[in-house]
Amino acid sequence: MAVAQTVFVVLLSVLGAYIGHQVWLTFTRPSVEHMVVKQLVENEELVKHSDVFTKREIVKVTDNAYMAIGFALGNSIMLIAPEGLIIVDVTESIVAAKAILEEFRKISKKPIKALVYTHNHADHIGGAQAFIEDVNHPPDIWAHELLPNEVNKFYTASFGAKFQRSMRQFGVFVKKRLNAGIGPVVEYGTDDNSFGFVMPNKFVNKPETRATIAGLEVTIMHIPGETNDQIGVWVPSWRMMMSADDIYKAYPNIYTIRGAPARDPVDWYTSVQRIIDLKPEYLVPSHTRPVTGNENINAILVPYRDGIQYIHDQALRFINKGYVPDDVVKYVTLPKKLAMHPYLREFYGTVNWSVKGVFQLYLGWFSGDPVDLFPLSSSDKAKRMASMAGGINGLLAEAVRAWNDDDVQWALELASYVLHIDKDNTDAKKIKVQALTSLGSQQINAIARNYYLTEAREALGEITLEVNDQGRKDMIESLSMENLFHAMSTLYRPETCGTKEMHVVYAFTDTGTTLSIQLRNGVAIVRADHIPARPHVKVVTAESTLRDAMINKMTTLGSYPQTEMQIEGGLNKLKEFMNCFDKSFTD
Repeated sequence: MAVAQTVFVVLLSVLGAYIGHQVWLTFTRPSVEHMVVKQLVENEELVKHSDVFTKREIVKVTDNAYMAIGFALGNSIMLIAPEGLIIVDVTESIVAAKAILEEFRKISKKPIKALVYTHNHADHIGGAQAFIEDVNHPPDIWAHELLPNEVNKFYTASFGAKFQRSMRQFGVFVKKRLNAGIGPVVEYGTDDNSFGFVMPNKFVNKPETRATIAGLEVTIMHIPGETNDQIGVWVPSWRMMMSADDIYKAYPNIYTIRGAPARDPVDWYTSVQRIIDLKPEYLVPSHTRPVTGNENINAILVPYRDGIQYIHDQALRFINKGYVPDDVVKYVTLPKKLAMHPYLREFYGTVNWSVKGVFQLYLGWFSGDPVDLFPLSSSDKAKRMASMAGGINGLLAEAVRAWNDDDVQWALELASYVLHIDKDNTDAKKIKVQALTSLGSQQINAIARNYYLTEAREALGEITLEVNDQGRKDMIESLSMENLFHAMSTLYRPETCGTKEMHVVYAFTDTGTTLSIQLRNGVAIVRADHIPARPHVKVVTAESTLRDAMINKMTTLGSYPQTEMQIEGGLNKLKEFMNCFDKSFTD
Protein backbone atom coordinates (compact mmCIF):
# COMPACT_ATOMS: atom_id res chain seq x y z
CA MET A 1 0.00 0.00 0.00
CA ALA A 2 1.47 3.32 -1.06
CA VAL A 3 1.91 5.91 1.64
CA ALA A 4 0.55 9.25 0.50
CA GLN A 5 2.48 12.37 1.39
CA THR A 6 0.39 13.91 4.17
CA VAL A 7 0.47 17.28 5.92
CA PHE A 8 -1.04 16.87 9.36
CA VAL A 9 -2.59 20.05 10.72
CA VAL A 10 -4.24 19.14 13.97
CA LEU A 11 -5.86 20.86 16.87
CA LEU A 12 -4.37 20.25 20.30
CA SER A 13 -7.84 19.47 21.63
CA VAL A 14 -8.15 16.60 19.19
CA LEU A 15 -4.71 15.25 20.05
CA GLY A 16 -5.71 14.56 23.63
CA ALA A 17 -3.41 12.07 25.30
CA TYR A 18 -1.12 12.02 22.27
CA ILE A 19 -0.09 15.66 22.50
CA GLY A 20 3.24 15.02 24.20
CA HIS A 21 4.76 12.75 21.62
CA GLN A 22 3.09 13.48 18.29
CA VAL A 23 3.60 17.22 17.79
CA TRP A 24 6.17 16.35 15.10
CA LEU A 25 3.34 15.00 12.95
CA THR A 26 2.50 18.56 11.96
CA PHE A 27 5.49 18.42 9.58
CA THR A 28 5.48 16.99 6.10
CA ARG A 29 6.13 13.27 6.10
CA PRO A 30 8.25 11.88 3.30
CA SER A 31 6.80 8.92 1.42
CA VAL A 32 8.46 6.04 -0.40
CA GLU A 33 8.09 8.03 -3.64
CA HIS A 34 10.43 10.63 -2.13
CA MET A 35 13.31 8.23 -1.49
CA VAL A 36 16.59 9.64 -2.77
CA VAL A 37 18.16 7.54 -5.53
CA LYS A 38 21.62 6.40 -4.47
CA GLN A 39 24.39 5.29 -6.80
CA LEU A 40 25.72 1.91 -5.75
CA VAL A 41 29.49 1.46 -5.99
CA GLU A 42 31.22 -1.83 -5.21
CA ASN A 43 34.12 -1.78 -2.76
CA GLU A 44 37.20 -1.58 -5.00
CA GLU A 45 39.42 -3.43 -2.55
CA LEU A 46 37.04 -6.40 -2.41
CA VAL A 47 36.77 -6.41 -6.21
CA LYS A 48 40.58 -6.45 -6.48
CA HIS A 49 40.79 -9.24 -3.89
CA SER A 50 39.16 -11.57 -6.43
CA ASP A 51 42.44 -11.60 -8.35
CA VAL A 52 43.90 -13.86 -5.65
CA PHE A 53 41.86 -16.88 -6.70
CA THR A 54 39.41 -16.35 -9.56
CA LYS A 55 41.78 -17.84 -12.13
CA ARG A 56 41.87 -21.63 -12.13
CA GLU A 57 45.47 -22.70 -11.89
CA ILE A 58 47.86 -25.31 -10.57
CA VAL A 59 50.56 -23.51 -8.60
CA LYS A 60 53.93 -25.24 -8.38
CA VAL A 61 55.30 -24.86 -4.86
CA THR A 62 58.25 -27.24 -5.38
CA ASP A 63 58.94 -30.16 -7.69
CA ASN A 64 57.02 -32.35 -5.22
CA ALA A 65 54.18 -30.06 -4.13
CA TYR A 66 51.39 -28.46 -6.14
CA MET A 67 48.32 -26.43 -5.19
CA ALA A 68 45.04 -26.25 -7.11
CA ILE A 69 43.51 -22.81 -6.57
CA GLY A 70 40.44 -21.18 -8.09
CA PHE A 71 38.58 -24.42 -8.81
CA ALA A 72 36.47 -24.24 -5.65
CA LEU A 73 36.13 -22.36 -2.40
CA GLY A 74 39.03 -24.32 -0.92
CA ASN A 75 42.37 -25.40 -2.35
CA SER A 76 43.52 -28.96 -2.92
CA ILE A 77 47.20 -29.80 -2.45
CA MET A 78 49.12 -32.64 -4.09
CA LEU A 79 52.29 -33.98 -2.48
CA ILE A 80 54.37 -36.32 -4.62
CA ALA A 81 55.78 -38.82 -2.14
CA PRO A 82 58.21 -41.68 -2.94
CA GLU A 83 55.48 -44.33 -3.13
CA GLY A 84 52.52 -42.32 -4.37
CA LEU A 85 50.45 -39.17 -3.96
CA ILE A 86 49.09 -37.52 -0.84
CA ILE A 87 46.13 -35.20 -1.41
CA VAL A 88 45.57 -32.63 1.32
CA ASP A 89 41.94 -31.42 1.22
CA VAL A 90 39.55 -32.32 -1.56
CA THR A 91 37.30 -29.20 -1.98
CA GLU A 92 33.53 -29.09 -1.53
CA SER A 93 32.23 -30.94 -4.57
CA ILE A 94 32.88 -33.91 -6.79
CA VAL A 95 32.85 -31.79 -9.96
CA ALA A 96 35.59 -29.45 -8.67
CA ALA A 97 37.65 -32.36 -7.40
CA LYS A 98 37.41 -34.15 -10.76
CA ALA A 99 38.65 -31.06 -12.57
CA ILE A 100 41.56 -30.77 -10.14
CA LEU A 101 42.49 -34.44 -10.42
CA GLU A 102 42.54 -34.13 -14.20
CA GLU A 103 45.14 -31.35 -13.86
CA PHE A 104 47.12 -33.21 -11.19
CA ARG A 105 47.29 -36.24 -13.49
CA LYS A 106 49.13 -34.12 -16.07
CA ILE A 107 51.91 -33.79 -13.49
CA SER A 108 52.05 -37.25 -11.90
CA LYS A 109 50.62 -40.68 -12.69
CA LYS A 110 51.52 -42.12 -9.30
CA PRO A 111 48.70 -43.81 -7.38
CA ILE A 112 46.89 -41.82 -4.73
CA LYS A 113 47.93 -43.38 -1.44
CA ALA A 114 46.28 -41.04 1.05
CA LEU A 115 43.82 -38.20 1.48
CA VAL A 116 44.06 -35.80 4.41
CA TYR A 117 41.05 -33.85 5.67
CA THR A 118 42.46 -30.85 7.53
CA HIS A 119 39.07 -30.30 9.20
CA ASN A 120 35.34 -30.91 8.93
CA HIS A 121 34.18 -27.98 6.78
CA ALA A 122 32.48 -29.06 3.57
CA ASP A 123 34.97 -27.27 1.31
CA HIS A 124 37.70 -29.60 2.60
CA ILE A 125 35.90 -32.97 2.56
CA GLY A 126 33.14 -32.88 -0.06
CA GLY A 127 35.09 -33.98 -3.15
CA ALA A 128 36.71 -37.12 -1.73
CA GLN A 129 34.93 -39.60 -4.01
CA ALA A 130 36.60 -38.07 -7.07
CA PHE A 131 40.05 -38.95 -5.70
CA ILE A 132 39.17 -42.61 -5.13
CA GLU A 133 40.14 -44.05 -8.50
CA ASP A 134 40.02 -47.71 -7.43
CA VAL A 135 37.11 -48.44 -5.10
CA ASN A 136 38.54 -51.88 -4.37
CA HIS A 137 41.81 -50.35 -3.16
CA PRO A 138 40.88 -46.92 -1.78
CA PRO A 139 43.49 -44.62 -0.28
CA ASP A 140 43.74 -44.12 3.46
CA ILE A 141 41.91 -41.04 4.65
CA TRP A 142 43.47 -39.18 7.60
CA ALA A 143 41.64 -36.83 9.97
CA HIS A 144 41.43 -35.79 13.58
CA GLU A 145 39.29 -38.09 15.72
CA LEU A 146 36.82 -35.24 16.36
CA LEU A 147 35.97 -34.87 12.66
CA PRO A 148 33.17 -37.48 12.32
CA ASN A 149 31.26 -36.01 15.24
CA GLU A 150 31.70 -32.47 13.90
CA VAL A 151 30.35 -33.53 10.49
CA ASN A 152 27.37 -35.18 12.14
CA LYS A 153 26.67 -32.09 14.25
CA PHE A 154 26.63 -29.84 11.20
CA TYR A 155 24.19 -32.04 9.31
CA THR A 156 21.87 -32.80 12.21
CA ALA A 157 21.27 -30.45 15.14
CA SER A 158 20.85 -27.10 13.35
CA PHE A 159 21.20 -28.01 9.70
CA GLY A 160 18.17 -26.05 8.47
CA ALA A 161 19.38 -22.76 9.91
CA LYS A 162 23.01 -23.38 8.95
CA PHE A 163 22.03 -24.28 5.41
CA GLN A 164 20.08 -21.06 4.89
CA ARG A 165 22.72 -18.90 6.53
CA SER A 166 25.50 -20.61 4.55
CA MET A 167 23.67 -19.91 1.29
CA ARG A 168 23.51 -16.25 2.30
CA GLN A 169 27.09 -16.05 3.58
CA PHE A 170 28.59 -17.50 0.42
CA GLY A 171 26.27 -15.62 -1.92
CA VAL A 172 25.18 -18.71 -3.83
CA PHE A 173 22.15 -16.87 -5.23
CA VAL A 174 23.62 -13.37 -5.54
CA LYS A 175 23.25 -12.17 -9.13
CA LYS A 176 26.64 -10.42 -9.30
CA ARG A 177 29.06 -12.44 -7.23
CA LEU A 178 32.53 -11.08 -6.49
CA ASN A 179 34.13 -13.69 -4.24
CA ALA A 180 33.68 -15.48 -0.92
CA GLY A 181 36.52 -13.74 0.91
CA ILE A 182 38.83 -16.76 1.02
CA GLY A 183 37.98 -18.29 -2.34
CA PRO A 184 36.04 -17.62 -5.54
CA VAL A 185 32.42 -18.77 -5.22
CA VAL A 186 30.44 -21.74 -3.94
CA GLU A 187 28.37 -23.65 -6.48
CA TYR A 188 25.19 -25.39 -5.35
CA GLY A 189 22.21 -27.05 -6.90
CA THR A 190 23.35 -29.52 -9.56
CA ASP A 191 24.07 -33.24 -9.55
CA ASP A 192 27.68 -32.55 -10.58
CA ASN A 193 28.21 -30.44 -7.49
CA SER A 194 27.12 -33.22 -5.19
CA PHE A 195 28.75 -33.86 -1.84
CA GLY A 196 31.15 -36.82 -2.03
CA PHE A 197 32.34 -37.19 1.56
CA VAL A 198 33.93 -40.51 2.54
CA MET A 199 34.46 -41.41 6.19
CA PRO A 200 38.14 -41.41 7.26
CA ASN A 201 39.83 -44.60 8.41
CA LYS A 202 42.96 -43.11 9.99
CA PHE A 203 42.55 -40.85 13.01
CA VAL A 204 44.94 -38.76 15.09
CA ASN A 205 44.31 -37.42 18.59
CA LYS A 206 47.68 -36.11 19.81
CA PRO A 207 49.27 -32.65 19.48
CA GLU A 208 51.74 -34.23 17.03
CA THR A 209 51.60 -37.58 15.26
CA ARG A 210 54.61 -38.76 13.29
CA ALA A 211 53.75 -41.04 10.39
CA THR A 212 55.18 -42.37 7.17
CA ILE A 213 52.63 -41.95 4.40
CA ALA A 214 53.42 -43.17 0.90
CA GLY A 215 57.07 -43.38 1.94
CA LEU A 216 57.19 -39.75 3.12
CA GLU A 217 57.83 -38.89 6.77
CA VAL A 218 55.32 -36.31 7.97
CA THR A 219 54.13 -34.85 11.25
CA ILE A 220 50.39 -34.40 11.54
CA MET A 221 49.86 -31.51 13.94
CA HIS A 222 46.67 -30.67 15.81
CA ILE A 223 46.36 -26.93 15.16
CA PRO A 224 42.90 -25.84 16.38
CA GLY A 225 41.80 -22.47 15.11
CA GLU A 226 38.92 -22.20 12.68
CA THR A 227 37.78 -25.58 14.02
CA ASN A 228 38.66 -27.74 17.01
CA ASP A 229 39.39 -30.75 14.79
CA GLN A 230 41.86 -28.93 12.54
CA ILE A 231 45.14 -30.59 11.61
CA GLY A 232 48.12 -29.43 9.57
CA VAL A 233 50.72 -31.49 7.74
CA TRP A 234 54.39 -30.70 8.37
CA VAL A 235 57.00 -32.26 6.09
CA PRO A 236 60.30 -31.74 7.97
CA SER A 237 62.56 -32.81 5.12
CA TRP A 238 60.93 -30.24 2.82
CA ARG A 239 60.49 -27.52 5.50
CA MET A 240 56.90 -27.32 4.25
CA MET A 241 53.75 -26.69 6.28
CA MET A 242 50.22 -27.34 5.05
CA SER A 243 48.54 -24.88 7.41
CA ALA A 244 44.86 -25.65 6.75
CA ASP A 245 42.63 -22.67 7.65
CA ASP A 246 44.85 -21.21 10.36
CA ILE A 247 46.12 -18.68 7.82
CA TYR A 248 44.51 -17.16 4.73
CA LYS A 249 44.72 -13.76 3.09
CA ALA A 250 41.92 -12.18 5.12
CA TYR A 251 41.15 -11.37 8.73
CA PRO A 252 40.36 -14.68 10.48
CA ASN A 253 36.73 -15.64 10.90
CA ILE A 254 36.67 -15.94 14.69
CA TYR A 255 32.87 -15.84 14.55
CA THR A 256 31.09 -17.06 11.44
CA ILE A 257 27.72 -15.54 10.59
CA ARG A 258 26.55 -18.80 9.04
CA GLY A 259 26.22 -19.96 12.62
CA ALA A 260 28.64 -21.82 14.90
CA PRO A 261 30.11 -21.36 18.36
CA ALA A 262 32.81 -18.70 18.38
CA ARG A 263 36.30 -20.03 17.64
CA ASP A 264 38.79 -19.76 20.50
CA PRO A 265 41.29 -17.01 19.60
CA VAL A 266 43.82 -18.34 22.13
CA ASP A 267 43.83 -21.72 20.40
CA TRP A 268 44.12 -19.97 17.06
CA TYR A 269 47.08 -17.69 17.81
CA THR A 270 48.79 -20.49 19.74
CA SER A 271 48.56 -22.71 16.66
CA VAL A 272 49.96 -19.94 14.47
CA GLN A 273 52.84 -19.51 16.95
CA ARG A 274 53.63 -23.22 16.68
CA ILE A 275 53.83 -22.86 12.91
CA ILE A 276 56.14 -19.86 13.28
CA ASP A 277 58.38 -21.88 15.59
CA LEU A 278 58.80 -24.56 12.91
CA LYS A 279 60.57 -21.97 10.72
CA PRO A 280 59.01 -23.26 7.50
CA GLU A 281 60.38 -22.35 4.10
CA TYR A 282 57.08 -23.16 2.40
CA LEU A 283 53.62 -22.26 3.72
CA VAL A 284 50.79 -23.95 1.83
CA PRO A 285 47.33 -22.88 3.10
CA SER A 286 43.98 -24.39 2.19
CA HIS A 287 42.72 -20.97 1.07
CA THR A 288 44.53 -18.27 -0.92
CA ARG A 289 48.08 -18.65 -2.21
CA PRO A 290 51.28 -20.38 -1.02
CA VAL A 291 54.18 -18.38 0.41
CA THR A 292 57.87 -19.21 -0.07
CA GLY A 293 60.82 -18.18 2.09
CA ASN A 294 60.90 -18.05 5.88
CA GLU A 295 61.35 -14.29 5.96
CA ASN A 296 58.27 -13.78 3.79
CA ILE A 297 56.32 -16.30 5.85
CA ASN A 298 57.20 -14.60 9.13
CA ALA A 299 56.19 -11.24 7.68
CA ILE A 300 52.71 -12.74 7.40
CA LEU A 301 52.43 -15.08 10.37
CA VAL A 302 53.77 -12.77 13.08
CA PRO A 303 51.27 -9.91 12.50
CA TYR A 304 48.53 -12.46 11.83
CA ARG A 305 49.17 -14.12 15.18
CA ASP A 306 49.41 -10.77 16.96
CA GLY A 307 46.26 -9.45 15.30
CA ILE A 308 44.28 -12.34 16.74
CA GLN A 309 45.71 -11.89 20.23
CA TYR A 310 45.17 -8.13 20.13
CA ILE A 311 41.44 -8.48 19.50
CA HIS A 312 41.11 -11.23 22.10
CA ASP A 313 42.94 -9.33 24.84
CA GLN A 314 41.38 -5.93 24.20
CA ALA A 315 37.89 -7.39 23.93
CA LEU A 316 38.35 -9.01 27.34
CA ARG A 317 39.75 -5.77 28.72
CA PHE A 318 36.54 -3.89 27.93
CA ILE A 319 34.29 -6.84 28.75
CA ASN A 320 35.81 -6.87 32.22
CA LYS A 321 35.01 -3.16 32.54
CA GLY A 322 31.34 -4.11 32.22
CA TYR A 323 30.65 -3.07 28.63
CA VAL A 324 27.96 -4.90 26.64
CA PRO A 325 28.88 -6.40 23.23
CA ASP A 326 27.57 -3.54 21.07
CA ASP A 327 29.62 -1.09 23.13
CA VAL A 328 32.77 -3.21 23.27
CA VAL A 329 33.01 -3.09 19.47
CA LYS A 330 33.18 0.71 19.59
CA TYR A 331 36.35 0.57 21.67
CA VAL A 332 38.23 -2.35 20.12
CA THR A 333 39.82 -1.76 16.72
CA LEU A 334 43.11 -2.99 15.31
CA PRO A 335 46.08 -0.60 15.36
CA LYS A 336 46.63 0.86 11.89
CA LYS A 337 49.82 -1.17 11.32
CA LEU A 338 47.89 -4.40 11.79
CA ALA A 339 44.62 -3.23 10.25
CA MET A 340 46.32 -2.35 6.95
CA HIS A 341 48.35 -5.57 6.72
CA PRO A 342 47.32 -7.43 3.52
CA TYR A 343 46.55 -10.59 5.51
CA LEU A 344 44.41 -8.77 8.08
CA ARG A 345 42.06 -6.93 5.75
CA GLU A 346 38.46 -7.77 6.64
CA PHE A 347 37.54 -9.72 3.50
CA TYR A 348 36.29 -12.75 5.47
CA GLY A 349 36.21 -12.26 9.24
CA THR A 350 35.69 -8.86 10.86
CA VAL A 351 36.97 -7.27 14.03
CA ASN A 352 33.39 -6.39 15.01
CA TRP A 353 32.14 -9.98 14.81
CA SER A 354 35.32 -11.29 16.44
CA VAL A 355 34.87 -9.03 19.46
CA LYS A 356 31.29 -10.25 19.87
CA GLY A 357 32.55 -13.80 19.42
CA VAL A 358 35.00 -13.32 22.29
CA PHE A 359 32.12 -12.09 24.46
CA GLN A 360 30.04 -15.14 23.52
CA LEU A 361 32.97 -17.48 24.14
CA TYR A 362 33.52 -16.29 27.71
CA LEU A 363 30.10 -15.02 28.82
CA GLY A 364 27.48 -16.57 26.53
CA TRP A 365 24.36 -14.82 25.22
CA PHE A 366 23.51 -12.53 28.16
CA SER A 367 24.96 -9.05 27.75
CA GLY A 368 24.88 -8.24 31.46
CA ASP A 369 22.25 -5.51 31.00
CA PRO A 370 19.04 -6.53 32.85
CA VAL A 371 17.07 -5.14 29.90
CA ASP A 372 18.22 -8.26 28.06
CA LEU A 373 17.06 -10.77 30.67
CA PHE A 374 13.50 -11.03 29.33
CA PRO A 375 13.35 -8.59 26.40
CA LEU A 376 10.33 -7.89 24.24
CA SER A 377 9.94 -10.05 21.17
CA SER A 378 10.73 -8.45 17.82
CA SER A 379 7.03 -8.20 16.94
CA ASP A 380 6.10 -6.65 20.31
CA LYS A 381 8.90 -4.11 20.02
CA ALA A 382 7.80 -3.30 16.46
CA LYS A 383 4.24 -2.58 17.59
CA ARG A 384 5.48 -0.22 20.28
CA MET A 385 7.78 1.54 17.81
CA ALA A 386 4.85 2.00 15.44
CA SER A 387 2.71 3.36 18.27
CA MET A 388 5.40 5.91 19.13
CA ALA A 389 5.58 6.96 15.47
CA GLY A 390 1.81 7.36 15.17
CA GLY A 391 1.26 4.11 13.31
CA ILE A 392 2.82 2.13 10.49
CA ASN A 393 2.73 5.10 8.12
CA GLY A 394 4.68 7.16 10.60
CA LEU A 395 7.26 4.41 10.96
CA LEU A 396 7.57 4.19 7.17
CA ALA A 397 8.02 7.95 6.95
CA GLU A 398 10.85 7.82 9.47
CA ALA A 399 12.47 5.00 7.49
CA VAL A 400 12.36 7.13 4.34
CA ARG A 401 13.73 10.11 6.28
CA ALA A 402 16.61 7.95 7.56
CA TRP A 403 17.33 6.71 4.04
CA ASN A 404 17.38 10.23 2.62
CA ASP A 405 19.68 11.33 5.45
CA ASP A 406 22.05 8.50 4.48
CA ASP A 407 21.34 6.71 7.76
CA VAL A 408 20.90 3.43 5.91
CA GLN A 409 21.22 1.08 8.89
CA TRP A 410 18.45 2.92 10.74
CA ALA A 411 16.27 2.87 7.62
CA LEU A 412 16.75 -0.90 7.46
CA GLU A 413 15.84 -1.34 11.11
CA LEU A 414 12.70 0.80 10.84
CA ALA A 415 11.51 -0.96 7.68
CA SER A 416 12.09 -4.29 9.40
CA TYR A 417 9.89 -3.18 12.31
CA VAL A 418 7.07 -2.51 9.85
CA LEU A 419 7.50 -5.96 8.30
CA HIS A 420 7.30 -7.57 11.73
CA ILE A 421 3.80 -6.09 11.95
CA ASP A 422 2.78 -6.42 8.30
CA LYS A 423 4.99 -8.89 6.44
CA ASP A 424 3.40 -8.03 3.09
CA ASN A 425 3.84 -4.26 3.30
CA THR A 426 5.22 -3.37 -0.13
CA ASP A 427 6.56 0.03 0.88
CA ALA A 428 8.53 -1.44 3.78
CA LYS A 429 9.87 -4.14 1.47
CA LYS A 430 11.04 -1.50 -0.98
CA ILE A 431 12.90 0.40 1.74
CA LYS A 432 14.37 -2.82 3.13
CA VAL A 433 15.58 -4.01 -0.27
CA GLN A 434 17.13 -0.62 -1.05
CA ALA A 435 18.87 -0.55 2.32
CA LEU A 436 20.14 -4.12 2.06
CA THR A 437 21.44 -3.49 -1.44
CA SER A 438 23.16 -0.27 -0.41
CA LEU A 439 24.78 -1.78 2.67
CA GLY A 440 25.87 -4.85 0.73
CA SER A 441 27.46 -2.99 -2.16
CA GLN A 442 29.77 -0.93 0.06
CA GLN A 443 31.18 -3.84 2.08
CA ILE A 444 34.84 -4.81 2.06
CA ASN A 445 33.72 -8.01 3.76
CA ALA A 446 32.64 -10.57 1.17
CA ILE A 447 30.32 -12.59 3.37
CA ALA A 448 28.57 -9.50 4.73
CA ARG A 449 28.06 -8.34 1.14
CA ASN A 450 26.71 -11.74 0.16
CA TYR A 451 24.39 -11.91 3.16
CA TYR A 452 22.87 -8.47 2.54
CA LEU A 453 22.34 -9.06 -1.18
CA THR A 454 20.86 -12.52 -0.68
CA GLU A 455 18.42 -11.18 1.91
CA ALA A 456 17.43 -8.49 -0.59
CA ARG A 457 16.47 -11.15 -3.13
CA GLU A 458 14.57 -13.05 -0.45
CA ALA A 459 12.65 -9.90 0.52
CA LEU A 460 11.66 -9.44 -3.13
CA GLY A 461 10.38 -13.02 -3.22
CA GLU A 462 12.84 -13.96 -5.97
CA ILE A 463 14.36 -16.89 -4.07
CA THR A 464 13.48 -19.26 -1.24
CA LEU A 465 16.33 -20.96 0.57
CA GLU A 466 15.46 -24.62 0.81
CA VAL A 467 17.60 -27.74 0.72
CA ASN A 468 17.15 -29.07 -2.79
CA ASP A 469 16.70 -32.72 -3.71
CA GLN A 470 20.40 -33.26 -4.37
CA GLY A 471 21.40 -31.65 -1.09
CA ARG A 472 18.92 -33.77 0.86
CA LYS A 473 20.14 -36.89 -0.94
CA ASP A 474 23.79 -36.07 -0.17
CA MET A 475 23.02 -35.59 3.52
CA ILE A 476 20.97 -38.78 3.85
CA GLU A 477 23.62 -40.85 2.10
CA SER A 478 26.50 -39.37 4.11
CA LEU A 479 25.24 -39.81 7.67
CA SER A 480 24.92 -42.97 9.74
CA MET A 481 21.37 -44.20 10.26
CA GLU A 482 21.55 -43.48 13.99
CA ASN A 483 22.58 -39.88 13.31
CA LEU A 484 19.77 -39.53 10.78
CA PHE A 485 17.32 -40.67 13.45
CA HIS A 486 18.72 -38.14 15.92
CA ALA A 487 18.29 -35.45 13.25
CA MET A 488 14.72 -36.64 12.80
CA SER A 489 14.01 -35.97 16.49
CA THR A 490 14.58 -32.24 15.86
CA LEU A 491 11.80 -32.32 13.24
CA TYR A 492 9.18 -33.55 15.73
CA ARG A 493 5.99 -31.43 15.94
CA PRO A 494 4.70 -31.44 19.53
CA GLU A 495 1.93 -29.01 18.55
CA THR A 496 0.51 -31.83 16.41
CA CYS A 497 1.44 -34.94 18.38
CA GLY A 498 2.50 -33.67 21.80
CA THR A 499 0.13 -35.97 23.72
CA LYS A 500 0.81 -39.01 21.58
CA GLU A 501 2.67 -41.94 23.10
CA MET A 502 4.06 -44.37 20.56
CA HIS A 503 7.01 -46.67 20.04
CA VAL A 504 8.37 -47.53 16.57
CA VAL A 505 11.24 -49.93 15.95
CA TYR A 506 13.37 -50.23 12.81
CA ALA A 507 15.29 -53.48 12.33
CA PHE A 508 17.83 -53.33 9.49
CA THR A 509 18.47 -56.56 7.64
CA ASP A 510 21.69 -55.51 5.90
CA THR A 511 23.57 -54.14 8.93
CA GLY A 512 21.99 -56.13 11.74
CA THR A 513 21.33 -52.95 13.74
CA THR A 514 18.07 -51.97 15.40
CA LEU A 515 16.88 -48.49 16.37
CA SER A 516 13.79 -47.28 18.18
CA ILE A 517 11.97 -43.96 18.32
CA GLN A 518 9.63 -43.33 21.22
CA LEU A 519 7.15 -40.45 21.33
CA ARG A 520 6.68 -39.24 24.90
CA ASN A 521 6.07 -35.88 26.59
CA GLY A 522 6.42 -33.95 23.35
CA VAL A 523 9.82 -35.37 22.40
CA ALA A 524 11.04 -38.12 20.07
CA ILE A 525 13.55 -40.31 21.90
CA VAL A 526 16.05 -42.27 19.79
CA ARG A 527 17.62 -45.37 21.32
CA ALA A 528 19.96 -48.03 20.00
CA ASP A 529 20.56 -49.65 23.37
CA HIS A 530 17.00 -50.26 24.54
CA ILE A 531 14.58 -51.90 22.12
CA PRO A 532 11.04 -52.66 23.35
CA ALA A 533 9.74 -56.18 22.80
CA ARG A 534 6.25 -55.03 21.78
CA PRO A 535 6.36 -51.73 19.87
CA HIS A 536 3.33 -50.17 18.23
CA VAL A 537 5.02 -50.51 14.83
CA LYS A 538 8.03 -52.50 13.70
CA VAL A 539 9.66 -51.93 10.32
CA VAL A 540 11.99 -54.62 8.98
CA THR A 541 13.99 -53.42 5.99
CA ALA A 542 17.46 -52.66 4.68
CA GLU A 543 19.14 -49.36 5.53
CA SER A 544 19.44 -48.65 1.81
CA THR A 545 15.67 -49.02 1.39
CA LEU A 546 14.88 -46.67 4.25
CA ARG A 547 17.41 -44.13 2.92
CA ASP A 548 15.58 -44.26 -0.40
CA ALA A 549 12.28 -43.63 1.39
CA MET A 550 13.84 -40.71 3.29
CA ILE A 551 15.18 -39.19 0.08
CA ASN A 552 11.59 -39.26 -1.20
CA LYS A 553 10.29 -37.67 2.04
CA MET A 554 8.69 -40.99 3.03
CA THR A 555 6.08 -40.65 0.26
CA THR A 556 7.04 -44.06 -1.13
CA LEU A 557 6.44 -46.00 2.09
CA GLY A 558 3.52 -48.00 0.70
CA SER A 559 5.19 -48.83 -2.62
CA TYR A 560 7.83 -51.29 -1.42
CA PRO A 561 7.10 -55.02 -1.81
CA GLN A 562 6.99 -57.06 1.38
CA THR A 563 10.30 -58.63 0.44
CA GLU A 564 11.92 -55.18 0.81
CA MET A 565 9.94 -53.69 3.70
CA GLN A 566 7.80 -55.44 6.27
CA ILE A 567 5.59 -53.24 8.46
CA GLU A 568 4.25 -54.94 11.55
CA GLY A 569 1.39 -52.91 13.01
CA GLY A 570 0.16 -51.56 9.70
CA LEU A 571 1.12 -48.94 7.12
CA ASN A 572 -1.52 -46.49 8.37
CA LYS A 573 -0.06 -46.61 11.87
CA LEU A 574 3.42 -45.91 10.48
CA LYS A 575 2.09 -42.99 8.41
CA GLU A 576 0.37 -41.63 11.53
CA PHE A 577 3.76 -41.71 13.23
CA MET A 578 5.58 -40.07 10.31
CA ASN A 579 2.99 -37.26 10.16
CA CYS A 580 4.29 -36.11 13.53
CA PHE A 581 7.47 -34.83 11.86
CA ASP A 582 8.29 -31.94 9.52
CA LYS A 583 9.19 -33.12 6.03
CA SER A 584 12.40 -31.11 5.93
CA PHE A 585 14.60 -28.91 8.11
CA THR A 586 13.23 -25.71 6.55
CA ASP A 587 9.49 -26.53 6.54
